[in-house]
Amino acid sequence: MQQAAIPYNETERLAALEAAELLDTASEARFDRLTRLVQQCLEAEIVLISLVDKDRQWFKSRQGLDACETCRNISFCGHAILDDDIFEVTDARTDSRFTDNPLVTGAPCIRFYAGIPLTFANQRIGTLCVISSEPRKLTMKERTILREFGAAVEQEIQDRQQEHATQELAASRDQFERLVANIPGITYRCKADSDWTMLYMSGGIDPLSGYPATDFINNKVRSYASVIHPDDRERLEQLVMEAIALKQSWVLQYRIMHKNGHLLWVEERGKAEFDDNGQLSFLDGLILDISEEKRLKRQLITLTSQLPGVVYQYQQWPDGHAAFPYASAAIQAIYGVTPEQVKDDASLVFAKMYAADLPALAASIESSSRELSIWQHEYRVYRDDGALSWLAGRAVPERMPDGSTLWHGYIQDITETKQYYLQLEKVNQELELARERLNTASENALIGFWQANLETGELWWSPVIYQIFGFDEGAVNPSATLFKSTVHPDDWRLIEQSEKTARETGIHDVVHRIIRPDGSIRWVHELARMLPSDTKQHVLIGSVQDVTERMQLQQLKDEFISTVSHELRTPLTSIKGALGLVNAGTLGQVPESMSKLLQVAHSNSERLSQLINDLLDIEKLIAGKMPFDLRSVEVSTELEHAVSNLQPYANQFAVDLQLGDIAPQLRIKADKLRLQQVVTNLLSNAIKFSGKNSAVKITADRQSDQVRIAVHDSGIGIASEFQPRIFERFAQADGSSSRQSGGTGLGLAICKELVEQMGGAIGFSSVLHQGSVFYFTLPLHTDSKPGKAVDRASDENTQ
Repeated sequence: MQQAAIPYNETERLAALEAAELLDTASEARFDRLTRLVQQCLEAEIVLISLVDKDRQWFKSRQGLDACETCRNISFCGHAILDDDIFEVTDARTDSRFTDNPLVTGAPCIRFYAGIPLTFANQRIGTLCVISSEPRKLTMKERTILREFGAAVEQEIQDRQQEHATQELAASRDQFERLVANIPGITYRCKADSDWTMLYMSGGIDPLSGYPATDFINNKVRSYASVIHPDDRERLEQLVMEAIALKQSWVLQYRIMHKNGHLLWVEERGKAEFDDNGQLSFLDGLILDISEEKRLKRQLITLTSQLPGVVYQYQQWPDGHAAFPYASAAIQAIYGVTPEQVKDDASLVFAKMYAADLPALAASIESSSRELSIWQHEYRVYRDDGALSWLAGRAVPERMPDGSTLWHGYIQDITETKQYYLQLEKVNQELELARERLNTASENALIGFWQANLETGELWWSPVIYQIFGFDEGAVNPSATLFKSTVHPDDWRLIEQSEKTARETGIHDVVHRIIRPDGSIRWVHELARMLPSDTKQHVLIGSVQDVTERMQLQQLKDEFISTVSHELRTPLTSIKGALGLVNAGTLGQVPESMSKLLQVAHSNSERLSQLINDLLDIEKLIAGKMPFDLRSVEVSTELEHAVSNLQPYANQFAVDLQLGDIAPQLRIKADKLRLQQVVTNLLSNAIKFSGKNSAVKITADRQSDQVRIAVHDSGIGIASEFQPRIFERFAQADGSSSRQSGGTGLGLAICKELVEQMGGAIGFSSVLHQGSVFYFTLPLHTDSKPGKAVDRASDENTQ
């Protein structure tokens, strides 16, 4: 298939086609009538008025064809517009140019084609063509008919164009008349004489002067100059004459004397019209009533005097000259100049600019002027005392008739704000540096950071956590579901209990196992705090560290201690018993000097026995071998028993041991013996670390389906650096050999294991030098019923 060549004048041809205004328009009877006649006269199957566009041929009128356009590269008409006369293909199947053309091999199966070019504006914009599915050759008569019809189509195009032009002209005239009538002002045409003799004046003059426009036409009753205030006439005449001489437009403001005697301010925008010989013909212009604008301007001056910044107009001409036609009085505080000093020349303002900021400032002004875009910029100026101030400006540009640009804007001193911003920027840089250091430290120490929303399940991880959990950072996204999938099934209860505690205490502290994707098991330690929030959202932010090696060492230590404890228990029991018998005098009286040594030995053997018992207890708890007899226990009875047992111990330290408010019939599900062990340990610790004449109080209250038992003291408190280790085995705040309070460092660790294995949780809060509160929760027994609380401490005091 041979595509038609592109005409050498294609650009001009397409411009003419566009000017014809035929493309993509509705069908018109004038053209459809002609194509039907051609179809009848030449007995053609298809007749088209085809317009050849850049990439398509579009059919303005068509007979015998449904398609409204086809591609230009397969068109016959593309060939037809290359010559002035008829382009004829008698049999497309035998013509090498068209044998494989899709319009020949497929619908509409063209065999015969004849097209006469249609000319508009001396350019061949399309064709009038006839098409048949059988071979054919036009006779001379038929060729003449086709040419005549082509000329008729061209005439219709010309007539259509003329009709449109006439309609547009009429519409334009009507629109102009409507526009003039609705213009909020006076349009005029006058002679350039001393009276400004009006040749035309719109009706807007009536309300402005009190006189009808007809009074001023050809000075029928009065001249326009007669209503201009006498003090303004000479100035106006001079300015207009100067503009005429320079062939420039003018913008003038002056006063008009109304018929009833009051004055009105007007603004006139005008321009002189010259003939072909350069002679002045007349003056055209527009006059607007600006009395209200003048009044508002006076109000604006009053208002702007109250603003901290300067309201201004800045005007710049093409030759570089600049001025501030208007500036509020605040310009003196901003630039140290008065409005009068810069009204005609802005050089004094630019002299105040910080030199390093001038290029960027000038570029911003130039860009705003060129694009008529809002000007915004920050820059520095020198104060009168030599110090630098930061200014921020914003203005809207307006192109003036003389080619200058007038900005309307506001400039304010932002020195203080800018200093805050620069300080903030410095802090942000320091914060970014700290973050980088933290990330480096995190990577080196294998400590990851995370944030989790306990309500929504949203989770964020730092990159190190992927390494700890054995994930590919690019393959997974952190989520609560992903985290749960890694937790060892036997440890999920520990995490749930810790999260529950975190909702109450704000601290999440749990050690548990995870299963990596490769099947390996690792121990991790999660430590987090609850973020404060005014909403019901609970968000934890904290760290996670791989503590597998530490846990393995702990296991070795536990095994060693267990072995040693069992080996020592039997001989120690014998030693303790023997010393007891000797001290009791069963074996006879011993010397006094030896008696003291034996008492010290017996006391130390008691402490050593307690240590071994604690070690064995903790071993049983960790191994899950500690027996528990869980049953319904009345809280008040057990706490009274504990307080009674420890009262002598409290007396030794001069501590007032109190039992607070407890609701009657409040019962929990617990092991009595283990409950007493926990309460006794917490109370003894509180007594031991409280000062003389202080108080230790134990309370119990119901919280939903749990009972919270708390021990309050006003002792020395717990240092913040020790608090994360408070429930660890052998942990003691004072680890020196000279510490004041004795203990094995296992009591709180045993309490934690006992409470958790009874289905509860333990925690604390402490303020250094103010005291601590240790508390634990246990499940409420289902038979418990709420009742009126009884203050047993006050009952005892009364007794």
